[in-house]
Amino acid sequence: MNMIKNFFGTEKRSEDNAFIDTAEDIDLSLPSYDQNTRVTRQQALSVPAVASALFLISGIIAGIPIKLYRREGKQITEVSDDPRIKLLNVETNAVLGAFETKQSMLNDLIMEGSCYCYIGKNGNKAESLQYVPNYRVAVIDNGRLINRQVSYLIDGERYDDFNLVRAVRNSTDGVRGRGLLDDNSMQISSMYNALVYENGVISKGVRKGFLKSEGRLTVKALEALKRAWRYMTSKLGQSDVIVLNKGITFESADSTAVENQLNESKQTNADLVYKLFGFTDKTFTDEKAFNIFIKTTIMPIVNCFTESINRALLLEDEKGTYYFSLDMNDLQKADMLTRFNAYKTALDSNWISADEIRQREDLSPMGIDFVSMNLANVFYYPKDKKVYTPNTGILSDLNDLKPQKGGENNEDRST
Repeated sequence: MNMIKNFFGTEKRSEDNAFIDTAEDIDLSLPSYDQNTRVTRQQALSVPAVASALFLISGIIAGIPIKLYRREGKQITEVSDDPRIKLLNVETNAVLGAFETKQSMLNDLIMEGSCYCYIGKNGNKAESLQYVPNYRVAVIDNGRLINRQVSYLIDGERYDDFNLVRAVRNSTDGVRGRGLLDDNSMQISSMYNALVYENGVISKGVRKGFLKSEGRLTVKALEALKRAWRYMTSKLGQSDVIVLNKGITFESADSTAVENQLNESKQTNADLVYKLFGFTDKTFTDEKAFNIFIKTTIMPIVNCFTESINRALLLEDEKGTYYFSLDMNDLQKADMLTRFNAYKTALDSNWISADEIRQREDLSPMGIDFVSMNLANVFYYPKDKKVYTPNTGILSDLNDLKPQKGGENNEDRST
């Protein structure tokens, strides 16, 4: 308090220690927030752009229906009556519903690089899905590269990997992932600090401006001034003009200009956040930009999430025959027209058969295993080497055709 009193003029200081004539050893910058400090997830989500971008992406993916398919040879059939479909899409039989469970997991996965969900089982049958926040999970790892053994401690209980739906992103060991907070800590910290500055100073009505001294301060005097200024702005926030001891004055700056600069900074930060999350201001107004967003931002998360579901919820004897998949058709409606036009071009050019297209779309074949030969609607079955001509109703087997000399109507022109 003595230091503060000195600057507010209640105690007299020695003139010899107040000023110097050279600029050496003088740091004129006032204290700022540490830009290198990693922010917590809660602090990051207090930045509006971070929260809105996160909830947008996790909400999109959590709202996509998860379906179960059975593959037998080329035959692909949707399994709609499996109880696991209800757990994943409707009712988890736990406190959180299916959508909230998936969105909470995706929030963890995006921000921190990993997510967990406990599988309540009766024997091998999954009966409930219970979201487990990252901070409630401790990883127990033997640290080996070969024959690695990992388990998880949740609320004092130890669980093996098969008890959990567990996903990791950007991982080199399959156990610990890296999320947005790990890869962009400095940028997010800068945004958070700017928000703290605005809320802690502007909202309290503190005037913006400059400290002006008639002479140069010693390092000791400058450090004291910094501490006094911090105290003054936190305790005396409503002061308009402050006159400090030793010829130091406060000159007010235009508050509108300061606010405009802060608003511009917030917009710049918002644009940066959106880029960190993989989209721009054109993503949802431009079809091409939206398709890029789906392929480069949404699909990697979807693939990671789907893989974890298949690994955890399929029995060993089901793997290879059954698989869970997110139904992306509604989300990719804009891209479907482009895709189907490409299929049509491939069909017309005899590059692909209709059943090959259906297989790519997770649809069962219809037995339309031919390509058009563009000869008045002549169809060729490459598997059986047969040709069908609808105009005549004739089905010819190329294996039975004997080579003949050319000429109209195969006439013998040897005579």
